[in-house]
Amino acid sequence: MEDPEIEWRTVKPNYSVVNAKYLAERSKFHKADSLEKLVENLVKTWEMESTHKIKVKDWGTVDPERYIFRTNGGAPKDLENNIQNGNYNMMMDNSPLFDVSKETNASSHALFKECFPDGFAWELLDLLSGPPKVSFTWRHWAHWTGPYRNNPPTGELMELVGSSVVEVDENLKIIDLQVFFDPHPMLGRLMKRKDIEVDPAGDGPTRCPFQH
Repeated sequence: MEDPEIEWRTVKPNYSVVNAKYLAERSKFHKADSLEKLVENLVKTWEMESTHKIKVKDWGTVDPERYIFRTNGGAPKDLENNIQNGNYNMMMDNSPLFDVSKETNASSHALFKECFPDGFAWELLDLLSGPPKVSFTWRHWAHWTGPYRNNPPTGELMELVGSSVVEVDENLKIIDLQVFFDPHPMLGRLMKRKDIEVDPAGDGPTRCPFQH
């Protein structure tokens, strides 16, 4: 982030708020020299680049020629697609509760930044396998303290829990990043939708998040 030649999407990002949230509310405490911490930092750096870097030359976490991103078994997206559309649109492009055709990279990030002004923190939970094919579970969380579209905040904790499989090369550059999670329970709560069919456990819509 300190390279003066980096071309930022808007301005150089400041992660002090979300880092403070992560340190105060994380559930896992990985040792600084552990593989868990290395993977956690790699994913967080990828997220920073995915959100804020607009030039392929400035990315350091991926192999730009081979990199692809997939959500819930969906269609692969290359680096140019990643830069153009952004994390939220890529991760929820098959959700009936989030119409990506009406969102841009900028609008989707603005939407959740307004909704979660205290930060949307991320942590690695459990590492299941190491390089070259790294698999792990993760947690993404925030407190709903800003409006989501026209819905006023409740202050409640919002959490996403999922898993990922990341293939890396010998230099730990990401080749293939797969994310598996269900965004519908959180989106349904943000939208205050009472008409969404939930599963018997009451955890969210019955719609399977995986693309068949």
